Amino acid sequence: MPFSNVAPGSRFASLAACLFCAAILHPLPAIAAVPAQAETAAAPISLDAALTLADEANIDVIRARLALKTAQANLRMADTSPNPAFSVNSTQIRPSQIGVVPYDRLADTVARVDLPLERGGKRRARTAAANALIDAAQDDLVSARRDMREAVYDAYFDLKAAEDRVRILQTIASSYADSLAIAGKQQHVGALSSGDLARQTVEAARARTDAAQSVTQWHAAQLALGTLIGREVQSDMLATTGDWPAPGGMNEQAADLIALRRPDVLAAQARTMAARRDVDGARALRHPDVTVGVQYERASGALGVGDSVGLGVSLPIPVRNRYIGEGEAAETALVQAEAEERKAISVATADILIARQALQEAVDRQRAFDTTQLPAARRAAEVAEFAYGHGATSLMELLDARRSLRAVELGAIDAQSDVANAIARLSAAETTGDDR
Repeated sequence: MPFSNVAPGSRFASLAACLFCAAILHPLPAIAAVPAQAETAAAPISLDAALTLADEANIDVIRARLALKTAQANLRMADTSPNPAFSVNSTQIRPSQIGVVPYDRLADTVARVDLPLERGGKRRARTAAANALIDAAQDDLVSARRDMREAVYDAYFDLKAAEDRVRILQTIASSYADSLAIAGKQQHVGALSSGDLARQTVEAARARTDAAQSVTQWHAAQLALGTLIGREVQSDMLATTGDWPAPGGMNEQAADLIALRRPDVLAAQARTMAARRDVDGARALRHPDVTVGVQYERASGALGVGDSVGLGVSLPIPVRNRYIGEGEAAETALVQAEAEERKAISVATADILIARQALQEAVDRQRAFDTTQLPAARRAAEVAEFAYGHGATSLMELLDARRSLRAVELGAIDAQSDVANAIARLSAAETTGDDR
């Protein structure tokens, strides 16, 4: 007749405990098939290689490069004077003589060249604004690269965390499978109750489910990294290399001083400068441009004085349009640009302070796992395995110890991932435009 606990010194119970502790290298066939197959065709990639690929494939970086080229083209357009205009006219045409006399005796021919001359510093203001927008585009490119690096950094170590979870959960599932096989033999000979066997069966099924979910999350992490580096099709082959990153020393410089050198803040300052130059350009519109012209008139002596040259000057009269609207619009845009600059500085300063605090908290949490929680959970699991093998504790207490160890091990992986993400965020937050 089966009984509810394992007798002290039971050979089967001791064997079950030893198998659970020693089963770390036995993959669970139903769960490990997908990772093992992927590992065979894995293409390990370093973090630096991933960053290089992302710099070439990231759509935001590509868009920022194109925006810089556009700004440079706009400068060439701005730093150009208006083209002269050439015209040919016929004057003093006598309709009654059409078809009767040759054309050179019928009308005068006037060839004229008119050249607009900008006044009030329009070209200077226009060129200065275009130069400022080039500076803004360059800083936008640095900012796009900064955001790209942070995203790749996060995705890379999310994948590393997913790989660690797969390894741990498959090890646990494999251990439960081996323990369940021993428990079945125990129940068959009457050394284990049906209830305890059912509990172990439930735990083994839960471990298989967790391992299967970890594989799904692992593939999702592969795809997330593959999308960032332009390797979506080959994402199922991606694997990380190297160890987890270690936090370096904190930057002791004041956050507000670093914020003033951040690329997004520099871009906002450059746009403010461009808005000021646009105001100058709008005010310069109040100075009318002068158009000077020179002409050559070819005429028959019978019609007038003969061939002659002439000069002309034209000047618009600012009676209806005095460009008041353009000036008001430019000044409003300047106020908005100044507000955006102040906002960028505030956001950058807060971002740095929050990133520093988040990294410190993540490091403290990881240290707590490494120095306290993990050793304690492993010791508790070892004691529970030993006690259960010698009949000194119940199966429920053993399963609780196993669950606690699994939760702590997964928590330690999350803590390492949090540290990596915090390092990436702080690095991005403290990135300056010095490498522009």
